[in-house]
Amino acid sequence: MTRHTGLDWTGQRCAGIIGELAIPVPFELDGWRACLEKYTGRVVELVPAVMGPGALSGVCLRTARADYFYYEERTSRFHQAHIALCLAAQTLLGDGSGPAVDLLLVPDLRPELVRLMLGTAGSRPVPRREAETFAFVVMDRARSVGYAPPWAWRALRQLRPLHSALVQAIPEARSAADPGIGPGAGFRLYQQVIEIRDAVLALRPYLDPEAALTAERDGRAAGLTGEELAAAVDAAVLVLALRPKSAGEVVPGTGAAAPRVPLGGRDLRQEAACLVKVARAFAWQQRTGQMPSPRFLSASRASRRGCRDEARGAC
Repeated sequence: MTRHTGLDWTGQRCAGIIGELAIPVPFELDGWRACLEKYTGRVVELVPAVMGPGALSGVCLRTARADYFYYEERTSRFHQAHIALCLAAQTLLGDGSGPAVDLLLVPDLRPELVRLMLGTAGSRPVPRREAETFAFVVMDRARSVGYAPPWAWRALRQLRPLHSALVQAIPEARSAADPGIGPGAGFRLYQQVIEIRDAVLALRPYLDPEAALTAERDGRAAGLTGEELAAAVDAAVLVLALRPKSAGEVVPGTGAAAPRVPLGGRDLRQEAACLVKVARAFAWQQRTGQMPSPRFLSASRASRRGCRDEARGAC
């Protein structure tokens, strides 16, 4: 049984199936593949793939004896797990008659048209709400979303500027998961993190292929290295992508962009910590148009008071 209370029918249905699964703890995709094979009696292949700009974030194809789950390669491990779980929900909660797709990143196409294009007009798709609820409950059972409430609330506050900017530009990235399964800070943080990651993928048609290279050069010149450099580059790419998105202009040459995996983690704690660094760099670059200093991005809680004058509100 899930640890949460107040489950509605959707959450109870997810919990019922999840209760029969041997979910790996901690959650790993290889362990999840073995779990699915044992439960379904079918061969399962989890395949990372580079999806093009404007393409899907994940696709599940079902043959007579095997299920193939293709998930976005250029995103964090935590987000990859979420995508794979949402796709698995299509086979575990649906009628299992055909392929399933994540429609979040093709909002201009009707679900009926996508299913017709894939030859699945007769299959019953699992609603996004059920799929995302399933993903969260599985991650909760795998102890991958545990977070002490005070720290979760703090992370929520730190992520708010980045989250607000992204979901304002990509409103379809807002989570549809059932809020009744976990009204606390941990569940809200999970939703916020996934919404940020989904919005970042949806911005792919607006990414300048040269932006990351230029940002990395500028970041190194500012003295940034390691995770601080990666966070600043991720932030710079997003700042630049939001401009053509707001103007409705697709960036030429995005299909030739080199694959790049953003800074991220394998569980909610690591993922949120990485995104907080990106959010801090994002706020700074939006305000100043410049790369943040290493001191600003690596500042501890005690030293952040000293960087407030430098940030002028970006902390």
